Formats: sequence, structure tokens, C-alpha cells
Amino acid sequence: MTHKKWILTLSLVVIISLVVFIIILNMNGKVTPTEKTFVIKKGENVLQIAADLRHRGYIDNQIGFIWQALVSGNFRKMKAGTYQIQKGETYEDLIEKFTKAQSASVSISIAPGKTSRDIALILESVHLFKKDEFLDSALNPSQDLLNKFSFLSDKPKDVGLEGYLFPDNYSVDSSETIQEVESQILSNFDAKLTQDLRDEIKKEDRTIFQVVTTASILEKEVINYQDKQIVAGILWKRVDNHLPLEVDSALLYFQTYPHPDVLEKDVDSPYNTYKYAGLPKGPICSPSLDSIKAAIYPKNTDYWFYLSAPDGQTIFAKTLGQQLINKAKYLLQD
Repeated sequence: MTHKKWILTLSLVVIISLVVFIIILNMNGKVTPTEKTFVIKKGENVLQIAADLRHRGYIDNQIGFIWQALVSGNFRKMKAGTYQIQKGETYEDLIEKFTKAQSASVSISIAPGKTSRDIALILESVHLFKKDEFLDSALNPSQDLLNKFSFLSDKPKDVGLEGYLFPDNYSVDSSETIQEVESQILSNFDAKLTQDLRDEIKKEDRTIFQVVTTASILEKEVINYQDKQIVAGILWKRVDNHLPLEVDSALLYFQTYPHPDVLEKDVDSPYNTYKYAGLPKGPICSPSLDSIKAAIYPKNTDYWFYLSAPDGQTIFAKTLGQQLINKAKYLLQD
């Protein structure tokens, strides 16, 4: 083969290969989803997105998807989020959806008694945020967020948003930032804590922070509203008389697990209400509106002590002697 023919043959091979390659790349295939949702995580690039789409069975031409992203100019514009994908959508449809952040709303439910850590795990489970990222923000909220809500003004600077992340059902756009989600939840708290409730707190010479902290204890310690009001009266009476509250739930918040025994009750912690008088350092969970109202409208009684029986019943006592008898009767049974 002459040099001229060799060059001609090579050129034809290159041209044919290029045409075939372009045809393959330019295929605007349709998706055949095996699932209804697709998650793009923060920081993922188009190569990772295409590989994940292929792995999950949404597309069968990974290179074709990348090519469409290149020619559309949206190679670097796809955004993190949770997306609903329909059968029959083209690669162009997907890229436009990912670029315009037409992400799906994610429903989350925060139950009363959940902690910031619990909420962080919920948000991670639906692929909204990494647990540690949300938890860090909840423990160290931005000054802009703090300035936005007046009810946070009496909160100590070294206490985060624990207790203020109001328990409820929320619809969260998966393109929202952590601060936007926090703002949505705090706005709900702002609406639930009506002006009448705030006026009553001020009338009783309490702070919102003190009320939320007390309500969080009620949430963990007591089941029904009437008992919560009685226990609130006991807690406030003890606070006003500079007595230890002696509640396990606050110590459990600090220790997480296991349930504290006598030795562990000696631990040096601002949440140890056996060792230190008054309220713990801050709220220990997200209290319900009922718990907040019980803390605002306590019932005054002759009781100074209470305990929670294994069946959930709250047992009250007027004296330490009665309390010890109740402990022996309800808590020390075989």
C-alpha cells in the first residue's frame, strides 16, 4: 500500500469512527426508571450523575447523557436535590429538570420529643443533608437566623436551636439550604407561640427560653396535659426555691445512654439536675404545643415530688417520705 493510499484509508477510518462516535453521543435516549425518585447529592458532577443514572437503570447510554449535558451548555449547572423522574422523559428533559432545580418536595415529620440529633438523622434519611452538617448548624446557628426571630433573643449564646425546632409535618423543597429549612421550622414555632402566650410568659416573669426548657422536660417526663400542668407547677416551685429538679431526662440528654444509675448521677454536667439546682443548661428536645402551654399555665398544688411509673402513670408526693414509698412501690418491684 502506497503512502497516499495509507493516509486515505486512515482518514476514512477516523471519519467513520468519528461519525459513529458522534451518533452514539448524540443519542437522546428515553429513561426507563426502576424507581420514582433520583437524588443528586451536593458536590456531585455530571460524570457522577450520569454514572448513578446508569447504575440505577434510568438511562442506558451514559456517554449520551454526558454529551447532551455538554452540547446544552449545562455541564456544570445541575443542582443537588431529590427529583421525580417519569418514564419516557428524554435526556434533555432530565438535564433541564436538574438544571432548573425542578426538584421534588420531601415530606418530613418531626415528632414531639425529638432532639436536634434525631432531626438531623431524619433529614439525612431523605437525602436532604448530611447529619453532621445539619447538627452543626442547629448547634451553632448563624447570626442572621438568630436576628430573624425575636423569640430567640433571650436564648444564651452557647445554646443552639434545641427545643425551638417545632414538631410538625413539613414539606421541604430538596433544593433548599439548611438555613432555609431551619427558618421554615422556626417560623412555625413563631406562629404557634401566639402573642397571648408570650404575654402570659412575661406576666409570670419567665423567659421564653425558660419556658421551652421546662416544656422539653415535661415532654420527656409526662404523658397527659393535666399531669404536665401539675409537674410544671412542681418544677417551677423547685426552680423558684433553688432546689434540684432531679429529672432523669435531662441527664439522659447529656449521657445519651444508658439509663443513669446512682453513680452516673454524680457526673459533672450542666444537665445534671441532681447535682445542680434550677433548670438544666437548655432544652433537651422539641416540646409539643401542649407541653409549652403546660409550662406557661402550671397548676399549683401541695406536691413537691413526682415520678413516672413503668406504665406511664405519673405518681405525685407531697413529702420526701411519700416519694420514697412511691419509688419502692412503683420502681423497685421485681
